[in-house]
Amino acid sequence: MKNENSEEKSIRILKIMKRLNQKEIVNRSDLANEFRVDKKTIQRDIATLRNYFFEEGESDIKYSSSKKGYCLEKNDKIAFTNEELLAISKIILESRAFNKEETEKLITKLVNNSSINDREIIKNLINSEKVNYIPLQHGQKLLESIWKLAQCIKNQEWVHLNYTKKDKQYKEYRIKPLSIMFSEYYFYLIGYIENKEEYPAIFRIDRMKKIENTGRKFKILNYSDKFKDGEFRKYIHFMHSGPLTKIKFEYKGYIEYVLDKFPTARILKEEKREEKNVEYTIYNVLTEVYGSFGAEMWLKSQGDYVIKYEILK
Repeated sequence: MKNENSEEKSIRILKIMKRLNQKEIVNRSDLANEFRVDKKTIQRDIATLRNYFFEEGESDIKYSSSKKGYCLEKNDKIAFTNEELLAISKIILESRAFNKEETEKLITKLVNNSSINDREIIKNLINSEKVNYIPLQHGQKLLESIWKLAQCIKNQEWVHLNYTKKDKQYKEYRIKPLSIMFSEYYFYLIGYIENKEEYPAIFRIDRMKKIENTGRKFKILNYSDKFKDGEFRKYIHFMHSGPLTKIKFEYKGYIEYVLDKFPTARILKEEKREEKNVEYTIYNVLTEVYGSFGAEMWLKSQGDYVIKYEILK
């Protein structure tokens, strides 16, 4: 074995640390042979790294007798588990929210955060969906725009948008940005149009041809005035906005489906009926939404399950 200086030691420890962070299993004997030091030296290196990770509070180095080596176990409260990485990968692929290039990058980074022994398992489980991935027609890159808008929301700065409407016509808007949401394949910006703050407007981010930070600030002084994303989502459907509206309808079917679709829904009355010796329940439901258009689309799509509905003034 050779004598070493402090630089060689530092480089060796950094290389071992890199492998551990990449979820590799490191074997003491193999490392000793590779770096031409004795096993006790490697053991001291492992101890140094274990102390470092312990102080950071994110990970711990464990010895696995079955794998015959040391591995880095991340704190589950901070790092993703393999199960979580697989689930997130599946959600991204199913959402079809990003173009092929951004999806490829996201999935690759997620999979590379899994343990090296299980990485191939995750790859195999998502490979078919990944290979046959069909992005949405707009084909736009979104991550940079999403982050740019997020910074404007954080800094409470008005945004100037060059926006393509459904009829393919361009229109310019000055927006007070409030929130970014995802729904039914698309990312949206929620905000108030300048001089039109009766209710929030909704803009698809992929239709934004130009996003400019105006440098002009707006202020939200009180917590009660702060836009509440979770509350807003309860009242919005198919991302169609409008005045706050009450809708009353009669529903024949699985009521859980209605309550999941309309978080603000209340069952006013239940009525048992029978038809051709089959008993069923009619639910009288009241819900409140921003604008009726999105809710009406859903109600009409339910066919005979929705007996009738009424928009209340």
